[in-house]
Amino acid sequence: MQKVVALIAGLSIPGIPALALAQPPGADASYVLKVDAPAAKKGEKAVARVHITPGAGYHVNKEYPTSLVFTAVPAGVLVDKMKLTGKDAAKLEEAGAEFDVAYTAAQPGKKVVSGELKFAVCSATTCDPKKSNVSFEIDVK
Repeated sequence: MQKVVALIAGLSIPGIPALALAQPPGADASYVLKVDAPAAKKGEKAVARVHITPGAGYHVNKEYPTSLVFTAVPAGVLVDKMKLTGKDAAKLEEAGAEFDVAYTAAQPGKKVVSGELKFAVCSATTCDPKKSNVSFEIDVK
């Protein structure tokens, strides 16, 4: 199954926004992390969306101090907010969380934005804080 997911993630279809897998398939069954990063236009604001989906039997802990902090942003890319908290989330519910990452790129080309995501998922018996590296490619036209 991992080979199929990796193969699909590597496909590029013109006109369809890029999907970046921020977490290796099968890394942790308690959650799935993915990033939607559609192509952007030089000098125009664009938005990438970071999704956290809890695994079967888990839910996102809304009380945990969830944050997304960018640690590596390439030259010529301006991220509107380098640290996002739960208050900044587009969605923060037990069923999942989403962060919209607004940015503007001054030059065309492919660039990688990286950061660290902190959140917690809970089961009926435990709450597990998570720290995950987030990295996604933006394609600026």
